[in-house]
Amino acid sequence: MRKYKTLIRLIGIIMFVLYLFYLIYLTFFDHTYGRNVFQRRINLIPFKTIVKFLTSSYNWDFVMINIAGNIAAFVPMGFLLPMVFSRMKSFSKVIAVVFLATLSIEIFQYVFAVGTCDIDDIILNVLGGVVGYFIIRSTAALISKNRNNIKCL
Repeated sequence: MRKYKTLIRLIGIIMFVLYLFYLIYLTFFDHTYGRNVFQRRINLIPFKTIVKFLTSSYNWDFVMINIAGNIAAFVPMGFLLPMVFSRMKSFSKVIAVVFLATLSIEIFQYVFAVGTCDIDDIILNVLGGVVGYFIIRSTAALISKNRNNIKCL
């Protein structure tokens, strides 16, 4: 059983490192999302951008990429942090790290003018971290329950 846990943790570490590299690429270098256009904009009004996307006549693909993409971008962090770091088992610690990571990204995007610094991105990214955390906690609970059921047989 110990070898199994070690293998799972090693796989988690590899996935976490690959995820971080991809997240950095997406948020700072991916030309698909306008990272090659230097602009310095900031939105500090919560839900302003989200409401604008949902109520305006934007292309729905663009809306889904922006809203769902910001959520999806941080699901892996909420999932992988508890898997990789033994000190990251609690909800509050995971959310604090997700919040600080996304805040850092938004600040760096503003400083380097490679995207819009937007409070809504922080809200959506943290929501993604929450989803990821609950996915891993639910998965762990299911595995534990199934393991206990097998022992009873």
